[in-house]
Amino acid sequence: MTLLSRMNINILLSVFFCTALSAMAYEPEAQTRFAHIHTHEAMDIHIQTALESRYSLEGRDSLDGDAISATSLDLGWGGFTGGLWYGWSPDQNYEESRLTLGLAEQVGDFEFYAGYTHLKFPDSHDNEVGVGGVWSGLPLQLEVAVDAYYSFDADGSFWELSLSRAVKVSENFTFTGTGMFGINDGYISDGHGGANHFGLRLGSEYSLSQSLTVTGHGTYSWALNRSSRLEGDEQLANFFHGGLGLEWSF
Repeated sequence: MTLLSRMNINILLSVFFCTALSAMAYEPEAQTRFAHIHTHEAMDIHIQTALESRYSLEGRDSLDGDAISATSLDLGWGGFTGGLWYGWSPDQNYEESRLTLGLAEQVGDFEFYAGYTHLKFPDSHDNEVGVGGVWSGLPLQLEVAVDAYYSFDADGSFWELSLSRAVKVSENFTFTGTGMFGINDGYISDGHGGANHFGLRLGSEYSLSQSLTVTGHGTYSWALNRSSRLEGDEQLANFFHGGLGLEWSF
């Protein structure tokens, strides 16, 4: 069965329609498996720390309602990017770390990227590759993006489509948001395949200085085609989660 045949076209159209009306912008969450990689004119260093009310991954409440705290260090120069990410839960004995290396290329209104991530969990590890692209040439300053990442451990991939827009309230304050549509293609090996979840996210960024920014978001995720008979779908649910963070740029 092809990827297109697994999509629910009506849901996909609803994602784009609702997101356009909401005037949202794409902004990856701190815990996202594979975030967008951007080109840099000079050496850039970003340090981010955040507290999330739930650990949301692939539409799943991965820690059964418990929070996660995450700290990351990202380095960028030209089209090259490297990053370290460490997350731990203040509510249970869980920690995870990631090392990411990536490349990005911008051509006009299009930006393409690819990367490799090594993940370490409490009792296992995994290696993933990810690719994606962003097109910012849409009317109303909308951006459309496609992301895909492949797990060597699961021998499967996960796809996410998004449509977004940023609304700048003032020089220092920006509201952001995104509409997301996720598709499981064997990445959650013991979960159902095809349309996986739909999410709406509204966030904000406030610059305290040229190098320090406060971030926050609220996200609601709806499960699609959840099967109670599959173990991989047990944490796939409708739920809200939010987060607060600080980001330093050098």
